[in-house]
Amino acid sequence: EEWTAHGFRYRPGDDLEQTTPIIRPTQLDKQPWLKAVLQKNPDILNDFFWPDGHIRVTGREYNGLLESACYQRGKMSCTSCHSMHNSDPDDQLARGMRGNRACLQCHDEMVGNITQHTHHAADSVGSNCTNCHMPHTSYGLLKAIRGHTIETPDVATTLETGRPNACNLCHLDKTLDWTAKQLAKRSGQAKPTVPEEHRTTAASVLWLLKGDAGQRALAAWHMGWQPAQGVSGSPWMVPFLGELLGDQYDAVRFLAAQSLRSVPGFEEFDYDFVGPVDDRIDAAVGAIQKWSTSSFPDRYRLPRLLFNTNGALDITAMRDLFDERDTTALFLRE
Repeated sequence: EEWTAHGFRYRPGDDLEQTTPIIRPTQLDKQPWLKAVLQKNPDILNDFFWPDGHIRVTGREYNGLLESACYQRGKMSCTSCHSMHNSDPDDQLARGMRGNRACLQCHDEMVGNITQHTHHAADSVGSNCTNCHMPHTSYGLLKAIRGHTIETPDVATTLETGRPNACNLCHLDKTLDWTAKQLAKRSGQAKPTVPEEHRTTAASVLWLLKGDAGQRALAAWHMGWQPAQGVSGSPWMVPFLGELLGDQYDAVRFLAAQSLRSVPGFEEFDYDFVGPVDDRIDAAVGAIQKWSTSSFPDRYRLPRLLFNTNGALDITAMRDLFDERDTTALFLRE
């Protein structure tokens, strides 16, 4: 309200924390001014943040940076990776910073031996530092955006917060239990116990069918993300993306249709995400019928992707998960 009337007091060179209200859920005790805001808008934290304080929407990347060890205990700043002028206008990444140089300029001990850290081939998407430590866990502008709090994949955090982890956003065909085993093997630490559904069903399928609108949007976007398709395949995704064509949120429908068009055979898929309901239903039914009459490799006909023992889609299992969907109204303030 004060900003609407008078604007922020910040001027170039000022201390942001003293002149600009930057919400930091991890330091609420140091932000007494926020108490009055939360009394008037009790859901405001959920509109911006995941439960552990990680940013969930675009336009708040600086908030995310503040929670990163690379900032708190290092020298990382916005201009470590970005440039106003010497950059691509789309994301303002400075020239040469699209690869691993952004991270290796500080973590020079990994130069020349990246695979020892990543456990992936040096030239693979799994050895791209940002794919692992800055996964696309923020939503905005009808797409997924990289989180700007530098993190390490952690299954316990995913279970606690609902925020997808980097491993399962690339390995869309794998369960959370698979990820827990992989991370335990690499770290030498005990594997956390995961709920039964995360031992039997791929995490992306659970986010897409059961998740809240934000999780569904992220899952839908990643099903069209080329690195994930290259690792996980894409033909099996069609019925799940088809289900999202009827989602109650316009943005989720848009992302589902966009990803569906990236699947071979569906490049010309005709669908208007804000068109009449009957037209949208007809398009979704048509897409699924087309998929059901086509063939795709048996290696994708797996129980964790909701295919039964004879290789057919398990509609009952799919419907049961859909009935458990988190239908909480969600307003992500991008």
